[in-house]
This record gives sequence, structure tokens and C-alpha cells, in this order.
Amino acid sequence: MTRDEALQVLGLKQGASPDEVRLAYRELAQMLHPDKFGDNKKLRARAEQQMRIMNEARDVLLKGVSASSRRSGGARTAASTPAQIAFEAEARAHAAETARLAVVAQARTLRERRNGMTGMIVVAALALVVTWRMSGLVGSIVSSVALIVTVWGIFDVVTLSNQAKVLAHRARELQRQRDDALDIARRAREL
Repeated sequence: MTRDEALQVLGLKQGASPDEVRLAYRELAQMLHPDKFGDNKKLRARAEQQMRIMNEARDVLLKGVSASSRRSGGARTAASTPAQIAFEAEARAHAAETARLAVVAQARTLRERRNGMTGMIVVAALALVVTWRMSGLVGSIVSSVALIVTVWGIFDVVTLSNQAKVLAHRARELQRQRDDALDIARRAREL
């Protein structure tokens, strides 16, 4: 992974400080952590993949940071000035928006798969209707396969729909977090 790719993964701009890298990583990790997806194995696997990418991006960006700073976790003091509060809130908002966009892309992919599966169900159901009363080995095999594909397709469509709903809910939650952080930043700048 290049430095530019790592910056893009964490939603940062060129020249981001180690503290900004750590903050963006921490915010994204809190939002996309695999534990947030409970027993949903597919979404959990996607979140684990995202975490691996985020870990690699963090490591690439912190490569030049001293080992002692990394070990201490880059201990930071709490924001005490309005400018610091605004900066951290804007970083949180940016991280939430980056995470939301990733979740929206995953939901779009699931909806596209669901739509493709729906088409397959229609074709399989038509084949089932046409071959249901056919006699002989070919009719039996085709109708059996069509029935299996139809049932499997229906199960997959229901599963994909549920996963898309979970992701849509997560996207709304991330949007709320982004808006809340932007509101905090706005109020801090007004101080």
C-alpha cells in the first residue's frame, strides 16, 4: 500500500500528523469494528477485511514515527482550547463520513447481488413451472434443479435483504455521528 492509498483509506490529506493518523484510525476502528456486526458472519468478515486494510494504512503512515511514540500510543492531552475541540470534532466527522461511505458501498453491493439473485429466482421458477409435469429423467432432473435453485435463491434474497437493512441502519447511525461532530465543531469555532 502506498502512502497516498493509506491516506485515502483513513480519509486524511497529505501532511497529516501522526496524531491525526491515530485519531482517524481510532475513529474508523470504533465505527467499523467487526464486533459491531454480532452474529452476522458475512458483515463481520467484511468488517475484518476493512480492519486489516485500516491497520495496514495506519502502519504505512506511522512508519517514520519513533517506536517509543508508537508504544505509548501517541499519548495525547485532552482538547482544552476551542480550536483543539473543533479540530478533533472535525476529524471525528471526517472519519464518520469515510466510514459511512464504506458502509453505503457495501450496502449497494448487497442490493445489486440481491437484484441479480431475484432474476435467477424468476428464471428458475419459470423452468420449474415448465418442467414440473414433464415425465422422464430429463424432466425430473431439470425440475429438481429448478426447485433447489428457487428455494436457495429465496433464502439468499432474504439474507441479503437483512444484511442490507443492517448496513442501512449503520449508515444512518454514522451520518448522525458525523452531524453531531460537525455541530460540536461549529459550536467550538463560535467560542
